[in-house]
Amino acid sequence: MSPLIRGLLRPALSTTVVGVIAALTLFSGPSPETASTPTRSTPSPAATPALTLTAAAVTTHRRHHRHHRHHHLSAAALAARGLRVLHVAERQIGDRYAYGATGPSAFDCSGLTAYAYRVATGKHLPHNSSAQQHRTHRISARSARPGDLVFFHDGSHVYHVAIYAGHHTIVHAPYPGQRVKRERIWTSAVTYGRVI
Repeated sequence: MSPLIRGLLRPALSTTVVGVIAALTLFSGPSPETASTPTRSTPSPAATPALTLTAAAVTTHRRHHRHHRHHHLSAAALAARGLRVLHVAERQIGDRYAYGATGPSAFDCSGLTAYAYRVATGKHLPHNSSAQQHRTHRISARSARPGDLVFFHDGSHVYHVAIYAGHHTIVHAPYPGQRVKRERIWTSAVTYGRVI
């Protein structure tokens, strides 16, 4: 090989050797001197949105799963749950009405419904009739079954809540001076909800 060609190839070979050594160092892991020093890996900015998106997707999936599971309870399971709620409420018949009371011997309207659901199913409903409506799935009067909730309206305002007892009757804590009782629904300004 001529001296001219050797002169031209020497820098290229040196560059190639340096590149190979660098590649081997990169893939062989840390050197013995740095192996004992822990390093913290920080996700790149580009990776962070992907991680956030994944967490949001998991949360959405869990919520969907709970909602999906509720709607696939058997009719028998829903009926049994509703009867447990109604039976708890019926055991309170005769207890006095007291504003803000949640039991076990005095109730206001939403205190009674919250108590019945907590004892019968372990579900915790807010102590407010309007807030309880937001925790239900709206159903028709025809679909209502014992244990569902009945909401009484004055326009768009929910002013009272009761437990449906079947045959157009409810168990409820009416108002001061009254006691928990079962009676017929006296108005058409009601909606029905199933606790989800």
